[in-house]
Amino acid sequence: MKRTVSNATLANWQRLGSNNKKLLHRANKTDSLRKIFPDKYIINKDNKKQILDIADYIAENKLAPTRFICQLAVHEVTFSANICPANKTRFCQEALALVPNLAQLPDSKLFKVDLQEPDFLGALYQTLQAEGARNKNGLYYTPADVADKLLGQMSFSSDQDFFDPAVGTGIFLIELIKKFAIPVANLHGRDIDPIAVLLATANILLQAPANDDSYPDIKVGDYLKTPVVQKYTNIIGNPPWGAKKVTEAAFSKFKKADSFAYFIEKSLQTLNMNGSLAFVLPVSILNITRHQPIRQLILTKGLLKSITYLPKLFQGVVSDVVLLVLRKGEPANNTVTFINGPQQIELAQEAFKSLPHQNLLPVRSCDRKILQNVWHTAHADLSNSIWGLGIVTGNNHEFVLHEKTQGTEPLITGKEVQPFVLRQPQSYLEFQPAKFQQTAAESIYRSPEKLIYKFINNHLVFAYDNQKRLTLNSANILVPKVSTHSTKTVMAFLNSQLFQYLNQILFASPKVLRGNLEELPIAILSDKERKSLEKLVTRQLAGQDLRKEINKFIFAKYGLTQFQIERVKQVLAANIFE
Repeated sequence: MKRTVSNATLANWQRLGSNNKKLLHRANKTDSLRKIFPDKYIINKDNKKQILDIADYIAENKLAPTRFICQLAVHEVTFSANICPANKTRFCQEALALVPNLAQLPDSKLFKVDLQEPDFLGALYQTLQAEGARNKNGLYYTPADVADKLLGQMSFSSDQDFFDPAVGTGIFLIELIKKFAIPVANLHGRDIDPIAVLLATANILLQAPANDDSYPDIKVGDYLKTPVVQKYTNIIGNPPWGAKKVTEAAFSKFKKADSFAYFIEKSLQTLNMNGSLAFVLPVSILNITRHQPIRQLILTKGLLKSITYLPKLFQGVVSDVVLLVLRKGEPANNTVTFINGPQQIELAQEAFKSLPHQNLLPVRSCDRKILQNVWHTAHADLSNSIWGLGIVTGNNHEFVLHEKTQGTEPLITGKEVQPFVLRQPQSYLEFQPAKFQQTAAESIYRSPEKLIYKFINNHLVFAYDNQKRLTLNSANILVPKVSTHSTKTVMAFLNSQLFQYLNQILFASPKVLRGNLEELPIAILSDKERKSLEKLVTRQLAGQDLRKEINKFIFAKYGLTQFQIERVKQVLAANIFE
């Protein structure tokens, strides 16, 4: 992508240490020094050039980014006609206490902030942050339109108070001022980042009406470590998620949780009864097994009002996003609204308590009946099976070859994995585990029979291997150990329409996770049934298309009616929100 910026900026934006091949690997993403411009964060796209030009100016003049952005904030507050002298003085004192000896910026059009942009300072601050630091700290600020959407799903009045426990540069509080006319005195925020706190304070001063002289209550502090001394009617924001280091929270009942779960837990403690919580959260909160404790807490301590699905909100972040709104109180006859674009589904909150792991996915009553049929069938599971990760070489360019040479052998990647069968391998590898970043035990790769499956995929795709082949990390390994089953019959279940449906209804994950697979109920077979299904699979592997017969066998095993079978096919043809 071309950019009309100087060589200094281009050099500054390159991933540093690019000769370190392991840094390029996804596992090292949190150590990345690459910078990403937050395109989705700004409203006026013309401001992108100005922000990049400022980054150019900082790079060319070898300035400290945090010092410069504080100078810019002081510059804007000082020359604003709408901010009272007392607030200007107080802000400058706070800025100088944080970054002493701030110099005045040159009088240049380059440094004129567009106040029609909800958070120009925040966009610049994100641009100057390395990707690795943003991943480690959960630093991904919410675009104004998303903040508006979340706030618009709440019910509140202008005399109520609002608290953002991870305020960042203040976008939620800014939008409450601009779009909902909330007085500054009713807005409160905390953040562990002192630079972000200063920028949030500047933003609120700059966006507040000229007749509102209240000074913003935005303070530096770790919400999770701070005792609750004040309760609020509304708690809002985008708490950190995916942060790698979270200090044990004394208030928490969770032994181990993601940072966003701790924020939800403490927010429920901090809210007044009947107060509202509205957060931007990763979609994984809805269905990943390790987040069951926070889902259980939400279902017992709150009335879920809405869950809105927003795909690919943050640049540089793989996870999709949901907006979650709830009210603190005892759930009774409450209805949850699921929103995905123009689609809306309303479901009783009570129904989610009976779902596996209390998953918060829009499961209709007809789907719940199918799940009951499946789980009431005598079954085993994959919990005693053997699992293996594909090889992580650490440097595919060096180790993975496209032509066979002496000492190499075929290598299966995710591209070769198809339902039931493997395509002809296109890559080769000499197995040298001591040189690789990560491998499974060689005995797993060399199993006489095993299943190979795609890891990054929203469908279950399992292929049969009896040639002891190696796999790359895009293709994982399962050696099934399931009572009354063979490797081939387990593969038939996992590739079936019914199990695709279960995966979508229960997990809806872009990854095929071992923990999810181990939850799936694999029906117990008689010896006759096993032999019959094995014959179908063997013929499928030989080139016949017997998927219809295999699916028919599995539907019948769980006693599904024709109506239920059609529902399974409907879900697979659409998506879980339809």
